[in-house]
Amino acid sequence: MERLQDVVRSAVAWWSGQQLLVRGGLLGTIGILFGGVVAVALLLGGSDMPGVVVSTPTTVVAASKTPTVDPATATPVAAATPRPTVTAEPTVTAEPTVTAEPTATPEPVLSSIDDLVSQFGHPAGYKFARMRIPVIGVDAPVGASLVDGAAGAVMGAPEGPATVLWYDLSQWTDFGGLPGEGRNAIFSGHVDLASYVPYADVNYSGPAVFSDLELLQPGDRIFVDYNGESLEYVVSWKEQVNAGDTGRWGDIWSSNVAIGSITLYTCAGEFNFAEASYIDRLVIRAERT
Repeated sequence: MERLQDVVRSAVAWWSGQQLLVRGGLLGTIGILFGGVVAVALLLGGSDMPGVVVSTPTTVVAASKTPTVDPATATPVAAATPRPTVTAEPTVTAEPTVTAEPTATPEPVLSSIDDLVSQFGHPAGYKFARMRIPVIGVDAPVGASLVDGAAGAVMGAPEGPATVLWYDLSQWTDFGGLPGEGRNAIFSGHVDLASYVPYADVNYSGPAVFSDLELLQPGDRIFVDYNGESLEYVVSWKEQVNAGDTGRWGDIWSSNVAIGSITLYTCAGEFNFAEASYIDRLVIRAERT
């Protein structure tokens, strides 16, 4: 120990005897040597100096705007772009479904007597007689209708467009009569018809059995097949009468005739839409030959 102290005292005396410049040079040389020793130790992978952590320097690479490459697939992978937040659209409540009413299929409408008769025939009960008017092509069955003798009785209309009706006016004194008995037999038929026909269960809109009655002229022949006979009559006159002319109708229905006669009538004149009826009647008078 004393030897070491002698060495230290000799070194200090020597250091003190050196000039300042020499001292600086010696200190610099010592620092360089010390740094070299430390560097060698680091390169050799070891250090006994506590608190020193050796690590590989990390290189910071600036983010690139170009797509990066996925090493597993070598497929360019675009840099993730934040997606905008999608706000859900408000739920729309569906309008209630409206079921359309089924379109009604129009009922078939017949417009020809020939079509009606060929498909459905004639109504039951029209077997009183048969009327034929060759000049206008009429050949129709005749039914019978009793007219009540009470005041205000109505003379009904034939059923359907293809039939003729005879009126039994036996409850009315001095009116009407049977064909072939020397009195005045009264007949009617439609000029046209636009209505439902019950016996055929079909709608009809078209001409009727007396649609051409106005074409008859004095001298034209009318035949009534009744009670096993074919009775022949010849037209003597025709007239258009207002339906409301009650005075005139008394003469027309009268059974007081010089020669056995038949009287035919149908609608005529203007149509009254408010009452769904024609305002006049066409009257044909024919006498037995």
